[in-house]
Amino acid sequence: MIIRTAVVVLSLMAALACGSSSSNTAPAAPAATVTSSEISGTVPRNAIVTLLPASGAPPMPTEAALMDQISKQFIPNVLIVRQGQPVNFHNGEDMPHNVTVTRRTSGAEVFNVSTERSQTYTHTFDRLGQYDVKCDIHEAMEATVIVARGPMTTVAGNDGAFSFQNVPLGAYTASVTFEGQTVEQPLEVKAARTEFKLVK
Repeated sequence: MIIRTAVVVLSLMAALACGSSSSNTAPAAPAATVTSSEISGTVPRNAIVTLLPASGAPPMPTEAALMDQISKQFIPNVLIVRQGQPVNFHNGEDMPHNVTVTRRTSGAEVFNVSTERSQTYTHTFDRLGQYDVKCDIHEAMEATVIVARGPMTTVAGNDGAFSFQNVPLGAYTASVTFEGQTVEQPLEVKAARTEFKLVK
């Protein structure tokens, strides 16, 4: 009888110890909330890809964009501007330059102007696309102007691949410009990774 009582007591103590141990276990951490997405996809090579909120394009910047000429360079080397936004081509150094801009897809000249010291020439691009910028006086001076519908813009590589990082979740319109045409389609961003496929 004494032996059975000891066994029962030991069993109760073991059960209490197990209950105490399990009650001290920390609850599982809640899953992290997804608030942004990485968007990737493939489009025609060198296409301009712009993400616009489904509610419409963001307001136009109130100031002109700037491409300067300093130390025989165009700065910045790549300038993304909005369709309809003025661009100031400024000569910021003590020597003459000129600015020749051509449309990349066709090679058609948009303008060719001289810029003396401290002079600025302003041009407004009304067509989407990529534009090559050169100085006929200094052949090494080259740059690119990308005219897009909104600021969230990238250019696909030669293989057509592109990506955006940290895009807030929500509804968008994807605008893809290539070979002189622009295709737009809705895009729902609702997961940590979003794959975009262009429907032509």
